[in-house]
Amino acid sequence: MTDIQLVSVVIPTRNRPQLVVRAVASALSQTYSRIQVVVVIDGPDAATELVLHRLQDDRVKVVALAENVGGGEARNTGVREANGEWIAFLDDDDEWVPEKIEKQMALIASLPNKRAFVSCKFTERCGDETRTYPVRLPERNESIDDYMCRPRGMRAGGELMQTSTLLIPRTLMLDIPFVRGLKRGQEFIWLIEAGTRGGAGFHVLPETLSFFNADGFSDETRISKKPNWRSFYKSLKDIRHLFKRSAYAYCIATRLLTDAILCNEPFHVKFSLLKDCIASGGFSPKCALTFAYIWFMPPSTRIRLGELLRRVQRLGSGQSQEVAEA
Repeated sequence: MTDIQLVSVVIPTRNRPQLVVRAVASALSQTYSRIQVVVVIDGPDAATELVLHRLQDDRVKVVALAENVGGGEARNTGVREANGEWIAFLDDDDEWVPEKIEKQMALIASLPNKRAFVSCKFTERCGDETRTYPVRLPERNESIDDYMCRPRGMRAGGELMQTSTLLIPRTLMLDIPFVRGLKRGQEFIWLIEAGTRGGAGFHVLPETLSFFNADGFSDETRISKKPNWRSFYKSLKDIRHLFKRSAYAYCIATRLLTDAILCNEPFHVKFSLLKDCIASGGFSPKCALTFAYIWFMPPSTRIRLGELLRRVQRLGSGQSQEVAEA
């Protein structure tokens, strides 16, 4: 009997048969020896069912839902159907490096407290251009809400942990599932709940082990879209008590205000977000400046300034590397 724990990879998908086959191949190509892949087809989709059944691999379990339930609940379904002690999520348009699960499980084996989830760096790819996140690793004893919300240095927001980077104990996912029906910010709400109400530790491997394949970089794509931010705001207010007051204020000032501006919301909506920041009790001078910067600086200008900052950071990193090698 093996003592190597089974990892179940949960992949939600709908109407993207070629992409999901690539994602499944990425999961099955892992160097970690015990992998199960649970593909949840989120609603009627005969083409996807057909290509998956053609794989003829006993490690792949296909769950075809009779109706569309949304990404969050599709992932919850995959967790319930999984047999592994650990859950790794993979979106159908993302890919992993072959050692991703092996390296994350090695980190888990070294942790005294196994009620923890592990992320890693990921690279967002658009054509020949790439960006790698998160920009920084969590500091020792840094809380999840501070890490995800409070900016460091000249950046306007916190850090990113993308869904396809996560490896989580199945028991934790059963205790704290994704919010059903939430169209935006599913992983953000889950991360805050798991790290506070769930009492789970979190760790970020400093290696790029996952790739997010994008039609356009997230900020450049979102500038032409109107994100459904109100349902996210409602979920955020439901768990306001789980945040440090300053972290909640920054979350409103960055994530919510940014989306409200993209949706061309009127002045009174933005002002109500400002009042929420102030009422939270964590509205510092730096948070006030961040709020004003996002409110009054055009999104296209903020994107250009952000790209300039990234180039300066890359240049600085390159110089530091040259000094280290000298």
